[in-house]
Amino acid sequence: MCRANRFSSLLFMGAVFFSSLAGLSQTAPAKGSDAAPAASTSPEIHAVLEKVVHPKKVKVGDPIVARMTEPTRLKDGTELQKGTHIVGKVTDIKVKADKEGPSKLGLLFDKAQLKDGKEVPITMALVSVAPRWEQGSVDPVAAENKGSSAGRVSQMSQSAGRTDASGEGDTLDKGLGIRGTAAVTPDAMRPGVSYVPDTTIASYSMGEPGTILQSAKTTVFLDSGTRLLLLAQ
Repeated sequence: MCRANRFSSLLFMGAVFFSSLAGLSQTAPAKGSDAAPAASTSPEIHAVLEKVVHPKKVKVGDPIVARMTEPTRLKDGTELQKGTHIVGKVTDIKVKADKEGPSKLGLLFDKAQLKDGKEVPITMALVSVAPRWEQGSVDPVAAENKGSSAGRVSQMSQSAGRTDASGEGDTLDKGLGIRGTAAVTPDAMRPGVSYVPDTTIASYSMGEPGTILQSAKTTVFLDSGTRLLLLAQ
């Protein structure tokens, strides 16, 4: 093969490789990674679960409902007001972690129910989950937000030589986190990261099976009030 043909082949192979990276379907990046998914510019939907989603209380196909905590506008111009219900379903359940693998919970959201009862189909993916936040508690989201007080404490502890292999925050973070009047917005949640203890996001997609949460230590479940970050197409 001549040099010109070899160069053309390399260019073609490179174009195929990079085009295969397009699309939202993702294997979630490791917690703490600064890499952002390709769809980070998609409209964000912030919501909280209305009811607990536990494998002992739901089955595959059961509906799940979340309530939006702030308004957003979709790419087609549709306005979704605060309080709009985001509706989805359970797509996968594995109750216990065992030798065959971790416990799993699959969720897929696909429509919004407006206050007047009208349903609007939406192609979206659940990309991050975080526990309910209550005043006076330590928020794991804040610990990863470099702009928050907990984030700054985390940076100082790392520069002082302490490490955080577990990714859950060290003693200094927990002791001086965001107690009192410190505030953290939902925007601090990062795609691909689960802030729920002992739970990770194995993958997420706008199509079946949606988002797969998993745990090697405990049964995966989401309590009522769990914060959700979704990206809409």
